[in-house]
Amino acid sequence: MENIKKNPKERTFEELFFDLRTEKQWKYIDVASKLYDLGVTVDDKTVKKWELGIAYPDLDMIYKLSELFFVSSQDFLNAKEISLKKSYNSIHMTIIKWFCYFTGFTLIYGRFLFYLIIAAFLIGSLMFLVNPSGFASWFLNITNYKK
Repeated sequence: MENIKKNPKERTFEELFFDLRTEKQWKYIDVASKLYDLGVTVDDKTVKKWELGIAYPDLDMIYKLSELFFVSSQDFLNAKEISLKKSYNSIHMTIIKWFCYFTGFTLIYGRFLFYLIIAAFLIGSLMFLVNPSGFASWFLNITNYKK
């Protein structure tokens, strides 16, 4: 918790929420269950969307989160504002967030894997443009296609 209290003004909502959740070693369903105990019904998928920055909780939910994690609601609001100011809401980050949501990766690994897939696609496209028949034979060889 020391790391969170040092610079709460510089953290995005995603970083703050991830750190708080993992510090307590809670899964998404655990957070949803604890919020249910506080009188709020939310599912684990919504909690995951908050952590990925696909969606953000409303003011009532932020108040409940501050009760749950013993962090001021102002810290959550500041972190949410920082998330919205940063480029976390650009088109490519939105695509990466959805990619992470469906694959189950964190933003760090998801971003890396997403860019790796894009790079592989671009290299494959360039190989095809340079030598279409060579690319086809290469692709058939790596897939063990037999006539």
